[in-house]
Amino acid sequence: MSKAKNGLVEDFKIEDQAMPIDTEEFNIKEVQIRTVSPIYFDPPFYDATMGPFDHYEPCFLRLIDATGFSGECEIPRNAILLFEELLLPIILGPKKRAYAELHKEMYWRIRNEGFRGEAALLLGHVDRVFYDLASKRRGLPLYKYLGGESPLINAYGSGLGTNITGDDLIREAHSWEERGFQTIKMKFGGFDTSISEDIERICAVRESLKPETRLAIDANQLMGLDRAVKFVKKLESTNMDITWLEEPVHSASLAEIERLCEVSSIKISYGESERSAKIFPSIVKAGVKHLQPVAGHISSIKEWLSIARLASHHQLDFSAGGVSFYNAPFNAMAGDGALLEYLEPVIGHVQGLFSIKPDIREGKFILPDIPGIGVTVDWQRLDKEKRITNKQVWN
Repeated sequence: MSKAKNGLVEDFKIEDQAMPIDTEEFNIKEVQIRTVSPIYFDPPFYDATMGPFDHYEPCFLRLIDATGFSGECEIPRNAILLFEELLLPIILGPKKRAYAELHKEMYWRIRNEGFRGEAALLLGHVDRVFYDLASKRRGLPLYKYLGGESPLINAYGSGLGTNITGDDLIREAHSWEERGFQTIKMKFGGFDTSISEDIERICAVRESLKPETRLAIDANQLMGLDRAVKFVKKLESTNMDITWLEEPVHSASLAEIERLCEVSSIKISYGESERSAKIFPSIVKAGVKHLQPVAGHISSIKEWLSIARLASHHQLDFSAGGVSFYNAPFNAMAGDGALLEYLEPVIGHVQGLFSIKPDIREGKFILPDIPGIGVTVDWQRLDKEKRITNKQVWN
């Protein structure tokens, strides 16, 4: 494979590495979507540019194969109409097909919706359902089906919303340390805060933590370039040890990202807003030192893992987020240094839906030794509690 002058792979092809699912054949006989009554967060969660995040309305897609096996995973509730229109007719096709062929047809079916929008995210979620189904048919935990060996996934604690201040902020930071998390990520900033206020907040947390605890900070794309440069220079002058600075400027502004990376000694991270692997060589070229694609938000796990390979090729840091209970098995394939975000103020509220899920101990996700993705929704209990608000079935 040839390389450009700057060391980047010229033709970044997601097809370069075959996946075990490519040759698996599927004949889907039934499709189900179930929604669950909203889960409310108390307190709500805020970041620099959004909030309150005060509830989550879970939605799950199940595919039942002619073999009798099924796969299930969460999907965005607001994408159901896209699913019905674009992907359902393909999934319920009349014949058994290899997954490489099936995914290719779904991928090009979303073309007019854009490969960097909601339809691409939807396809990524649907892709995970097929992985769950395939690994269950093989009788293997998903991470073993993919070739992984260890059920332990390194996690980082994420929270410290911008609505939390003072002693409450410090107490939450310490709670992550007490539970064995070696890396913690905090939110900072807001449309009405000053650089001095943002720096004061960050320093308060950093100084309260043990020296060996790593602290990452997340601006959620708040700043323009001028403010971001001033912020970075002032933060550097404090000599605070910051592991990475996440999305300081708009994620679509590669020119601003490149300029900021040129002047920052702090590692800059991007990638969670992306839906395609094809943008990541440009992100790397801009100088980003930490890649953060979310499994299920990129349009296939194959693409997502290609970004992990890109990070490894350039010796960059790599982490991921999303609904971490479902994404943990995929992180097992992203390399020893990969981290998985546990956004407890949001994702922590979801775990009550499950009868089986990965455990979280000493800063790690521990995958259950059962076939499939390792997450089982407790549908019997939810039905008994009358929490299933809608069920749609196609066959």
